[in-house]
Amino acid sequence: MSLTKPTLNNLRAAGTTTGDVYFPQTKLLLPFDGANAATTTSDLSNRNATITFNGNASISTAQSKFGGSSLYLDGTGDYLTIADTYWNSAISSGDFTIEFWVRLSSTAYQQVFGTRNGNNGWNIVHYGVGNENSQFLFYFRDSAGWQYVNLGQGTRTTPAQNTWHHVAVTRSGSTWKLFLNGTVEDTVTNANSIVDGASNGLGIGSRDPHASDSYVTGYLDNIRITPGIARYTSNFTPPTTAYLTSAGDVNKQIIVNSTADGVAIGTGGINQARIAKAWVNFTGTGTVAIKDSYNISSLTDNGTGYYTVSFSTAMSNSYYTVVGMGHETTDTHDQDATVRIYHDSLSNVMQTGFFKLSTGIGPLDTQASFVHHDAEVVMTQVFGN
Repeated sequence: MSLTKPTLNNLRAAGTTTGDVYFPQTKLLLPFDGANAATTTSDLSNRNATITFNGNASISTAQSKFGGSSLYLDGTGDYLTIADTYWNSAISSGDFTIEFWVRLSSTAYQQVFGTRNGNNGWNIVHYGVGNENSQFLFYFRDSAGWQYVNLGQGTRTTPAQNTWHHVAVTRSGSTWKLFLNGTVEDTVTNANSIVDGASNGLGIGSRDPHASDSYVTGYLDNIRITPGIARYTSNFTPPTTAYLTSAGDVNKQIIVNSTADGVAIGTGGINQARIAKAWVNFTGTGTVAIKDSYNISSLTDNGTGYYTVSFSTAMSNSYYTVVGMGHETTDTHDQDATVRIYHDSLSNVMQTGFFKLSTGIGPLDTQASFVHHDAEVVMTQVFGN
């Protein structure tokens, strides 16, 4: 019996590719799914933290952003605690993303959640009526004192009551941002670290159970914290479904021949975050258009054979790899096109939010003979940690 290796056009991918490429880094994920009046919930992140309900805090089916239920807090002694020392320093330094959905039914000053304990830690606050615009703000303690995002500057939008809002706070390098419903409210530059929140753990619904004016009145849903990653660095469309609870590792496989005649590699259990961070298949001629993609938000035509590809979710760093291939068919060409990364004066290093590529014909080692052409088909994949 002899074996013949398959040609590339006999290979196809099969199985679901839906997943969150940063799920392995997610350290808190609370969808608050459950029966009405329940007083327990699950952390669906890999950390699987224990959540303690205090006061009359409970799951409610009266309101939800996703999933049919949410956390209800009545504003009088209701809050959740995560007594986990991990949170004392989880986002003290480095990039992070904190995000959640909230539906407040009070205009009072409310500490939504955080790690503040005395003169250290961090918190997200609804500033309350009579305080500037009753906006959401983020504050933290560093070596110089208390620092604020969206206080005294920024848009400081007043959130409508009894309406669901998506709030996100990110840090990317020394840049801190607060977003409301996908729009940047304020940007602050600060290279310092947060002073650790002692041993207080993480509180949800109040920073301090003894501060009766700080309890949340309303609903919270889909809380997610991702240390090490700034998921949003510019305006974005808020999630339209519940946060994903895997890295896309369900039923990944390669099947030989379109008839699926029995050769499968890696059925299930292959972590998409370890295979491809993003991929795109697009038409590079005429009006450029994305045919299909994963973790790609947009494509820009920069001239003959030059394109910018932007990520939906930024890469964690710029040390990633892009591979690709292309094909062009014109009056004078019907051949594979070379795909390569290029830099220009505006982008002379790899970027976390996008990469630039070019297509053309000719040897890469002889710049003078390499001629740029628009390719009819361009396919690229992005790999990284």
